[in-house]
Amino acid sequence: MKSFLLALLLASPSMTWAQNAPTDIILRTDGSEVVGRVLTISPVTVSYLPPASADTLRLAAADVFLVRYANGTREVLHPIAPVAGPDKDDLLPGMSDLQRRVQGRQDAARYYTNQAPFWGSLGATLYTGPLLGLIAPAVITTPAVATRNLHAPHPELLADPAYSNAYREEAHRRKRGRAWGGYGVGAGVWVVLIGALVASVP
Repeated sequence: MKSFLLALLLASPSMTWAQNAPTDIILRTDGSEVVGRVLTISPVTVSYLPPASADTLRLAAADVFLVRYANGTREVLHPIAPVAGPDKDDLLPGMSDLQRRVQGRQDAARYYTNQAPFWGSLGATLYTGPLLGLIAPAVITTPAVATRNLHAPHPELLADPAYSNAYREEAHRRKRGRAWGGYGVGAGVWVVLIGALVASVP
């Protein structure tokens, strides 16, 4: 009995010291905290002694963000990269390239209303006839639509590559359609005139 009491008296100070010993805080990359006295830090592991325990535990160093020591100092193992904020110059924030292209095509279909290719082809075909009239739409549709003729609702959006390419492609497609439409109407007029002339011959 005396020996047991003696052992208890000898153990009590060490237990009290272990419970009251300064502890460090290990902050893991997942946001959780681990309390204990850090013993060693290596590129692979972080060894620490939990409170009121004599067993050394280890954490993977890759899972540890920082260690905040009891004396107030900190040791960062893996700094968290700052999250990039929205680009202030991005006029279509949050939209993917596909969405930007769709928006560009929709805007071109709505706002590109230039009818000059139609009337140009029609006039040239009526003046020169169906055969020579083929030259007009071929010439008109060769160059891309000039920027001044795009009539974009927000010209600043043309600085966005995905939006701009889709808008210009759709505008050029409509330009071709109108030019050849003008030729078709002109050629049709010629067919009607020739048919009328033939029918009037006795």
